[in-house]
Amino acid sequence: MKNVIIFLLFILYATFIFFIESATLLLSILLFNILAMVIFRVRLIDAIENIIKILPFIILTVIINCILANYQYAILVAIKLMLVCNITYIYSKTITVKGIANTIKHLCMPLKLLKINLDDIELLVCISLSMIPILKTEYGQLKEACLAKGMEMNVRNMKPILTKLMISIMKRVNEIEESMIEKGYGEV
Repeated sequence: MKNVIIFLLFILYATFIFFIESATLLLSILLFNILAMVIFRVRLIDAIENIIKILPFIILTVIINCILANYQYAILVAIKLMLVCNITYIYSKTITVKGIANTIKHLCMPLKLLKINLDDIELLVCISLSMIPILKTEYGQLKEACLAKGMEMNVRNMKPILTKLMISIMKRVNEIEESMIEKGYGEV
């Protein structure tokens, strides 16, 4: 239940940031984020690297807001985006896959009235979130293999690349299925 409360507070906090118009209040939120990083032992370098990864998206947002509104509003939106992405990064570093799955299970409690098995939902979330790093690794290996063969990663070559990636995903899914069957999951 603690994870559910933390998750709901995180959602409220992230939403609240977008309604702030005061630069002073945004500065206090930045200080709060830094304090949260210290409390949860999140490295500042890692948080900065995370912001750098999403910088193209933020720059695109600034450009669009400069065109549609004005530069002051665009900068304000960019600051808000960076703060929300920062607190999201902090949250992601402080919770495990099992914790997220357990949180979603508790949030789906009303589905129990419809006789939906919440343990199945928890398991599906765990498997889904655990697959993300695997897919990232598979894609990286596939990209390296293509570059070693002299293939460029462009739109023309996407069909064979995506085909190989899908085959790799299906193999992983079969491994997970076999593992679950061997462990007796779902048997009555």
